[in-house]
Amino acid sequence: MDNSAPASGQNDTTTTTSRALPHEPPPFLSRITRLSRIYTAKSLAFPSAWLREWKEYFYPPSTRPDIVKRYECRPDLPVRIFFPSSYDLTSPSTLPTLFTVHGSAAAPFVLGTPRDDDEFNRTFADKYHVLVIALNYSKAPASVFPAPVHDVEALLVDALGDESLPIDRTSPRGVDDGKKKKGRVGILGFGAGGNLAMAVTLLEGVKREECCPGVVVSWGGWLDLAAGGGEEGAWMWGYVPYGVDLRDGLVSPFYARGGEGFRGFIAGERDGLAGENEGLARRLVGKGEVSRREINSEGGIKKRLEKEDERFWFEEGRVKWVLVPGVGAGFEHGEVREEMGWEEEVVKDAEEKTELVMEELAGWLRRVWGVDG
Repeated sequence: MDNSAPASGQNDTTTTTSRALPHEPPPFLSRITRLSRIYTAKSLAFPSAWLREWKEYFYPPSTRPDIVKRYECRPDLPVRIFFPSSYDLTSPSTLPTLFTVHGSAAAPFVLGTPRDDDEFNRTFADKYHVLVIALNYSKAPASVFPAPVHDVEALLVDALGDESLPIDRTSPRGVDDGKKKKGRVGILGFGAGGNLAMAVTLLEGVKREECCPGVVVSWGGWLDLAAGGGEEGAWMWGYVPYGVDLRDGLVSPFYARGGEGFRGFIAGERDGLAGENEGLARRLVGKGEVSRREINSEGGIKKRLEKEDERFWFEEGRVKWVLVPGVGAGFEHGEVREEMGWEEEVVKDAEEKTELVMEELAGWLRRVWGVDG
């Protein structure tokens, strides 16, 4: 495994006033341990993924996409496309469009596929009449930074230019973003995907697109790799080459400056990444950064969204923050809930809160996009 650093392509958009923090090689034994963790995770994930693919081939689930498409820019990275069930495929009308980027609760940047988000994507497309396009990216350690960022960029740009898709590319945006852009397009990422979604919107190649995403959402995104330690250290080590600045905005969007458009942040109260999402949201609206602390709200799973307490919810200017009480990382994914062995009451609570957060997110997107209803 070659951890030497490629050029980061750093520019004014991705720089930060924070002091540089180069990724340094860990001790030899630590490297062996981390490499072992990565390949153990991959070997354990392969059989279940293989069985799932064959099962879905013979028994297609109701959450399957309408199209699985490959673009010439990245033929080995198929994207999954979900039309609203109520949409007439022969209609010339266009649709507001949400791109999604998957993560992995088990091993960020190392595992995961767009299929992991099928349930979320299908539900969001059908319930809120949105075209949802699940993007893909190559995985570490075979593919390291900045390759996955540019995978997402290439697929996003090609999909935006795909005239066969009814993407709303021309409607005036509901809220002026100051750049005279058009179209109703957003991008959302989970976990590592939140990192990539935030990073890709900083790239000049994406910002030049007239209908580039005007909204980017981090749902439990890993935004500060400079703080990655403990179990996360192995995944960061596999993704970021030695010598790369861990505070480069494309590596850690937490430190980026110069971002455009509207930015949303969602996290579970018990998610270890909630602090960096809250911290960035607060800094963007001038509330000051926070050091992560346990909130441990009273009521636990009985509580719903707290809109009276800015620790849990605020919407100011172009920024939205939602902290979901009583839940941890991956609460929005059915497979994560199943794999974690949560009790029935906890699973039901997570499902209900997922619906509430999706409704909150959809309402915000409609306002930003200027979509009626």
